[in-house]
Amino acid sequence: MSPGNTCQQINEIISVLVKEGLSDHQRFPSVKTVGSQTQISIPDAPNLSVSLKDKPYFEIYDALRKSEAYHVRMLDGALVQFLYTFENNELSSHRLAFFPSPMLEMYDTAPEYYDHDLSYGDIVGEFSIKFPFRFDYSSSEDKHVDVDHPKSHLTLGQYKGCRIPVGAPLTPLRFMRFTLRNFYNPAYYAVDMDKKAGLSSFPDVLTAAERDILFLTP
Repeated sequence: MSPGNTCQQINEIISVLVKEGLSDHQRFPSVKTVGSQTQISIPDAPNLSVSLKDKPYFEIYDALRKSEAYHVRMLDGALVQFLYTFENNELSSHRLAFFPSPMLEMYDTAPEYYDHDLSYGDIVGEFSIKFPFRFDYSSSEDKHVDVDHPKSHLTLGQYKGCRIPVGAPLTPLRFMRFTLRNFYNPAYYAVDMDKKAGLSSFPDVLTAAERDILFLTP
């Protein structure tokens, strides 16, 4: 996967979400190359560090939304980010994040909209609990700590010690497939990106010790 292929996948995802009526607002990725490094990020370079700070989730979400620090704002208010860095056309890091809205958009005033929309049936249920998640990858050997800090890992709910090993970095399509399949299940079947997601991938990075504990295969 090259920077060009990666950016193309993000553009395709955004276009599909718009077509299916799943995106409320979207920002196509910006690409910046300086020397040997290429960054795929969000236009206007909004401040993203707030998402890693020790603040109440409502404040984090509110800051990200107000600064438009996302590529897609889903119809229910959830924010989706695709951030990639390449060095000499090789992936060096990524951060793929999902920040659900603490309060469903419009639900207080128009609950029937969601109740009759199968795409959102899963997220308005009485027992639904909203939480952010993030897939991180870094090729840095200095940052890698076997098992405790895998090169590729999943963090759930902003827990600092939550680093579930992931077999490989995720392409944009594989990340979006995970998101739709697990949190927008009816929409996942309507969009059907399985075939495209399976056509590209990044190399495996798990160590033998990390394979001995519970891990995810992208």
